[in-house]
Amino acid sequence: MTKLLSLGELLIDMLPQDSHNTAYLPIPGGAPANVAVGYAKLGGSAAFCGGMGDDYFAKQLTDALKQYNVGTEYLFTIKNAQTAMVIVSLDETGERSFNFYRHNTADLLLTPEHLQQIQWDEISTLHFCSNTLTSIAIANTTLSALKQAKIHNKLVSFDVNLRYSLWHNIRDIEPNVRACYAHCDIIKLSRDELNFLAEQTRQSGDEYLQSLLELGVSLIFLTDGPEPATVYHKTFNVSEAAPIINAKDTTSAGDAFIAGVLYHLNHYNETLLPSDKLNNKQVIKDALSFGLRCGSKACLSKGAFPALPVLDDVL
Repeated sequence: MTKLLSLGELLIDMLPQDSHNTAYLPIPGGAPANVAVGYAKLGGSAAFCGGMGDDYFAKQLTDALKQYNVGTEYLFTIKNAQTAMVIVSLDETGERSFNFYRHNTADLLLTPEHLQQIQWDEISTLHFCSNTLTSIAIANTTLSALKQAKIHNKLVSFDVNLRYSLWHNIRDIEPNVRACYAHCDIIKLSRDELNFLAEQTRQSGDEYLQSLLELGVSLIFLTDGPEPATVYHKTFNVSEAAPIINAKDTTSAGDAFIAGVLYHLNHYNETLLPSDKLNNKQVIKDALSFGLRCGSKACLSKGAFPALPVLDDVL
């Protein structure tokens, strides 16, 4: 069983339709939803778990997941709640900035009771991001999901994916994120995120990474835009340069990257046990290379779901 369950926010990305960000189109998105779609587009089995608003966008979001063969059995409609929205602005290089509209929205109202419906025997991997750690209630739900996943011996992947404007107090970020590490097998960080988190704990970046490995994290994937990406393991490191491209939109690049890494770990070298793959340098090197190809390919088109590559794009 290699089914991915992606937990978190499903929302509307308002994407600019011109270079001056003067017109926008509503597109389904949300980092965990992007990962589920990215995994499914590569050919994997994926489902999404989260709260969906009881509003105009509900059908658009559900239809979009189904269009890309992502299971919606754990997509829960929250009565009288709205769908979160983010306005994405792009600069001349394709880099993004975000303005979130997310006050008591459906993605924040998922509860541990919803999680009781998950059939863990059908799942191999749980993936999540930090946007479901920004308030006490949804953070507790997230931690409950992580604990259940580990009880059932599932692989747990965490793309930290910080959106600083969503936090009421920036000092809450590092301790809330750190509370998840001990439950995780795989962590993805950007260089900027690592620098921020390390500064909060008065450590160097290398010291911070070492502290995560000491907590039991198996692999840390560190990306740095167009610069080489590195995987940190307790006994070795692996680095690879990102493909050189002319980026049009980096909205789903990180999500495509981690979707590719998880797909590769779950679907290649099937003679190895999952625990053995996490300690096999060649397997990890191949997964990093595959993830980088997926992330780069996603930068060549605008949008989230449509930009995520299919398998033939990255072989």
